[in-house]
Amino acid sequence: QGVRLDLFGTPSVVVHRYRATPSAMSVARHTVAPARVSYVASRRKRFDESSSRHSASRARGCRGAVCALPSVSTPKRVTLVRHGQSTWNEEGRIQGSSDFSVLTSKGEAQAETTRQMLEGESFDVGFRSPLKRASRTAEVIWGAREPPLVDSWVLREIDLYSFQGLLKQEGKSKFGANYAAWKADPANFEIDGHFPVRELWERGAECWEEVLRAEGKDILVVAHNAVIQAMTANALGLPPEYFRRLEQSNCGLTAFAFAPGGAVELLKLNQTPAPPVRGKDETAKRVVFVCASTEGQTSDDNSASVADVLRDVTITRALHDGDAASAALATEVSAKFLLGRDAPSASSSDELENALGEGTSAVIASASTIASFVARALGTEAAFASRLRLTRGGITVVEYAGESPARLACLNYTAHLS
Repeated sequence: QGVRLDLFGTPSVVVHRYRATPSAMSVARHTVAPARVSYVASRRKRFDESSSRHSASRARGCRGAVCALPSVSTPKRVTLVRHGQSTWNEEGRIQGSSDFSVLTSKGEAQAETTRQMLEGESFDVGFRSPLKRASRTAEVIWGAREPPLVDSWVLREIDLYSFQGLLKQEGKSKFGANYAAWKADPANFEIDGHFPVRELWERGAECWEEVLRAEGKDILVVAHNAVIQAMTANALGLPPEYFRRLEQSNCGLTAFAFAPGGAVELLKLNQTPAPPVRGKDETAKRVVFVCASTEGQTSDDNSASVADVLRDVTITRALHDGDAASAALATEVSAKFLLGRDAPSASSSDELENALGEGTSAVIASASTIASFVARALGTEAAFASRLRLTRGGITVVEYAGESPARLACLNYTAHLS
């Protein structure tokens, strides 16, 4: 019921599938036009070049599937942005590294909102995936900036081979147990002789190799959900088992700071055009943290901004960690917007996890309490917490779905503070 397109004619090709509808046939004819053939050839050249860099990266030594990042001689800030909603996102079709979908009108609007969010940033260089949905998003965000955007084939989305182009229901019906394995254990999922997630994690290190070698201290990267997950995980030293545990929504942005000597800080994760406080399932267990720390920061009154964001979510319980700054902010927020039936109650950082239940808990806490909780929820080493930079009034969301491991829906969301 589909057509399989071999773009490069090599064992390491990206396989694209689509339904043989009239519109799909039109797409197929477009893909073999002379201009497109030239474009694909240029992408193949970049792919070969990136493979050489990848070999060098692996020669440096990798810890499991997480490769060491290149060192930087000067501080750098890198902002990663996922593309806006695409036509295949809207249809529920598996995209992978195929290039048939484009931005929807909603996706265009998301890209414009992200452009406004980043309007004050003075980026020195911008990288983008050449796939249309990411390329267009980058164009909107980059605007009239100079120099021109740099297309990078290593920034393409995860290669999903025979799954690409299938509706999710088709994946279930046609691939059965193999599709179930993709959903249940993606790190060890195999298809067409490949392990897509493990391949992607290695490519995530290649992406950093290219991005961090670039001139300039402020860098923009516009790409895709899975490849940004891989880059984020590599930067934080997390293996492929963390796939789907670091949320990347359409046009969500994630930012890192890199310093000479190897220090890496996650400044924010998945800052979206709309506040990410509401989950897909409001009955599921979720923790919405508000950072109350003032150390090294101004003690501005953020209570009104925080209260406005929390009005969008049904809160089942409200807590604070007992820290003086947390108790004060909790009192201020509850005065403007009562968090649940009672005023926020105190719970020490050690007792916090036991105080949570089903539904959404709002927790006003210090930066150290939040960072330690995130590290424990993700099952990382305690030192992981030191890589998270949190801002007073910033919002961090941890979600739990049934028996699945906790996932980080966002970290240090601050758009409401501007």
